[in-house]
Amino acid sequence: MTDPVMKEAIENQIRCFGQTPSQLLTDPHPPRSSVMHLTPMMFTTVQDDVCMIMKFLSNSPVTHVAANTHPAVPGPAVTTITCNHNFAINKWNATYQQGATPTSFSSDKKEETPALPLAMDQLLVLNTGLHRRTLGDNFDQRLKVTQSSFVTTADNRFIFACGFWDKSFRLFSADTAKILQVIYGHFDVVTCMTRSENNLNQDCYIITGSKDCTVMVWMFTSRNQAIIGDNGSLEHPTPKATLTGHETEVTCVSVLAELGLVISGSKGGPCLVHTLNGDLLSSLEPPEGCCSPELITMSREAFVLVKFEHGHLCNYSVNGNLLRHVTHKDSIQTMILSRDGQYMMIGGDGGVVEVWRSHDLTLLYTYPTCDSSIRALSLTHDHKFLLAGLATGCLLVFNIDFNKWHHEYQERY
Repeated sequence: MTDPVMKEAIENQIRCFGQTPSQLLTDPHPPRSSVMHLTPMMFTTVQDDVCMIMKFLSNSPVTHVAANTHPAVPGPAVTTITCNHNFAINKWNATYQQGATPTSFSSDKKEETPALPLAMDQLLVLNTGLHRRTLGDNFDQRLKVTQSSFVTTADNRFIFACGFWDKSFRLFSADTAKILQVIYGHFDVVTCMTRSENNLNQDCYIITGSKDCTVMVWMFTSRNQAIIGDNGSLEHPTPKATLTGHETEVTCVSVLAELGLVISGSKGGPCLVHTLNGDLLSSLEPPEGCCSPELITMSREAFVLVKFEHGHLCNYSVNGNLLRHVTHKDSIQTMILSRDGQYMMIGGDGGVVEVWRSHDLTLLYTYPTCDSSIRALSLTHDHKFLLAGLATGCLLVFNIDFNKWHHEYQERY
């Protein structure tokens, strides 16, 4: 180049942005519709289904699993709660690499195995401080303990529990099991509860359903680390809204704060869609032959999945239209959605965990049969592991890869 100004400009451009090479590849590009283009996942490493098995000495069914494993959480952990109301804060190993050999880990062993993704709660491993891992015995024994009997906050520091005979629900410290707050509002026993999704150190909604046929909306504030009432009181908080319309006891609740919606089901009745302010929007009527709704979840695309008695699975639009209805042979005990709402994971008394495509209720994958009923499911934040609580007091960690179903079924709903 003879022009010094142009030469300097080109040199600066190369220095800042790099220089375009004359050739990138020596091999020809694969043709369109090649094997690699059609099924790219066939060339990836296949993971074992079962990553890890953890056994608790209590042998009590694990009925609640909450995997708060995001790196931003000060103590990433998986919280498990059993039928006898004991709980464990099991430390999550964020540096774990997939592909390790499946290993069992029991609370009667004194050492930790570093290659595992999960380490059992040290208070259980060492058999010390067990009084710090129980929620007490003031529960109404008539109620079945389920996944929706408890709520764990996103930072693993607090646990909400319902089902107390005095018609309250309570806030516990996960570290000490101390009761931090006792909240009254319902006129009968609280049967189920859930919380809205939220980031760390953010407020969230707590939704409770009761035998008194009502659903209540509460606000948990990170600043106060407690339920604060609509009246501003911490000692005697009042709900932000009371949702009415059910004629029998409420059996399941779900909330989607982004759309301001609460959906609840009652024994022998329909599922009702309310706003967070208490306005009734629509009713999801069960198909012929379906009885009481038992499990309910809602996607960000505003479709609702309901599991009724006797294995009926239904997909509704939020305005009440029934989109899909199938009958499952198993007695389903737990049901969750992936974060994008495309996939549904279910488990039941048959000991089988299944992955379904949620919008058309198509079965995609079945994991190996477990030796007991599946009582609770949860996904880690990166959607690479699926955790299952079993009736034998075990916690299973499954490898899961949604990409293989994404590539296999490319159509979007």
